[in-house]
Amino acid sequence: MLELRKEVSMGIKEIAKEAGVSVATVSRVLNGTKFVSEDLKQQVLACIEKEGYVANHVARSMVLKKTFTIGLIIPEVSELYHQMVFSQAEHVLEEAGYKVLVCRVKDTVSSVRVYLDLLLENRVDGMLLMHETSNPKVYDQLKKSQIPIVLAGIDIPDLPFPQVRIDDFQASYDGTNYLLSLGKKHIALIGGWGYSVGDKRLQGYKTALEEAGLSFDPALVVPGNYTVESGSEAMERLLASKKTFDSVFVLSDEMAIGVMRTALDAGLRIPQDLSVLGFDGIALSRFLNPTLATVSQPIIQIGVQSATHLLTLLQGEKVAPVTLIAHRIQTGDSVG
Repeated sequence: MLELRKEVSMGIKEIAKEAGVSVATVSRVLNGTKFVSEDLKQQVLACIEKEGYVANHVARSMVLKKTFTIGLIIPEVSELYHQMVFSQAEHVLEEAGYKVLVCRVKDTVSSVRVYLDLLLENRVDGMLLMHETSNPKVYDQLKKSQIPIVLAGIDIPDLPFPQVRIDDFQASYDGTNYLLSLGKKHIALIGGWGYSVGDKRLQGYKTALEEAGLSFDPALVVPGNYTVESGSEAMERLLASKKTFDSVFVLSDEMAIGVMRTALDAGLRIPQDLSVLGFDGIALSRFLNPTLATVSQPIIQIGVQSATHLLTLLQGEKVAPVTLIAHRIQTGDSVG
């Protein structure tokens, strides 16, 4: 294996001149795409070794004007869900020869912009975006990037990039109807609003209640930021409100874990006194006691399809503007 002994400053033409071969030959040796005789190959590699260069990721970037890196922006919250999507996408991308630069951003405009700048300065070839923001300055920055971008698991209508996700309105509508079908009449909701996915889930909940002839009670809707802690805090607020509710629809499994813990600590029995329905379908939900019923997203498929779409775009081909993958209701002992 060749060692990188100094910073690359010589271009492909200089390498070719030093080795006494054509630029095309150097390109073939570095990229490994076409046959080069062993003698010429060793001649080029000897020059690279002499000058302290290495025929690796950096050298290939010199030839193809690509960095073979993909940027991934994910929020700090909902660790388990995003980790599952990320791990699937990373596997697909690494199999195709790319490395992934992961940026975990806080839910602030400045944090998103800082990491966008970082990725673009490092000349990533493409980007997977799993963090949603509504700031127009961030939108402009993304649009001007001129690199392939895929939205994974989120829906930002103002951005002209392909999306891979579920139908969030329908998923929330189905989750609410599932509780209604079991005789629940006072369904509380815990989630996050003010962005497209959260707003669509809120609207699905409202629509299901309306069609069932039940009035929407704003006091039963409590915000949470998709962490276990925020779920616990939201449940404490519901209990303190003294409102009557027989079930809680929690828009992430991680928040649902916090909800269940707080409810049990308060002396409530699940599901005898309170039914809890989560959202996401993370693996941990099946190992809780009681097991968590949830609106299960196809997390593996979202990760794989998002990465596959990005690779297609990197090859100069087009993909569908929106790819919807079906959700399902995963039953569990937390709903009675």
